[in-house]
Amino acid sequence: MSGSKKAFILALCVSTVLGLGGCSSIKSEKRIVRISHAQSETHPEHLGLLKFKEYVEENLGDKYEVQIFPNEILGSAQKAIELTQTGAIDFVVAGTANLETFADVYEVFSMPYLFTSEEAYHEVMGDTDYMNQVYASTDEAGFRVLTWYNAGTRSFYAKKTDPYT
Repeated sequence: MSGSKKAFILALCVSTVLGLGGCSSIKSEKRIVRISHAQSETHPEHLGLLKFKEYVEENLGDKYEVQIFPNEILGSAQKAIELTQTGAIDFVVAGTANLETFADVYEVFSMPYLFTSEEAYHEVMGDTDYMNQVYASTDEAGFRVLTWYNAGTRSFYAKKTDPYT
């Protein structure tokens, strides 16, 4: 598993455990944590979420049960975000393009050639103060982005002719 995937899993674990810690007023019943994503059950994203489930249930299994919904079982990423808004599910793994509907600031992340290098990308995304402002931009929409991870670069497509540069 790549370093960025491990960082994503760790960030999700820490964010969730800290968030769930605030739910201590819940009775002795297990709290079900529902997570939706669009990938197949063999995709690294799903495998990472299975590790997250294992971690939470091993460490907090008396309080929490994690349910993972892959393959857009609960609908597209956009619909899953809407389910998060209503509280029907707790977490969604979705790309920034899906967040543009809820906060304009996310449009910038869809721009090609925004960053001059991978290092520049990581420097911006690693700026906690800046990213917390970006994450908070969805608060009015009823949810908060918790973290980011690098899912690769964009591909450009053209007809079978050579593109003009």
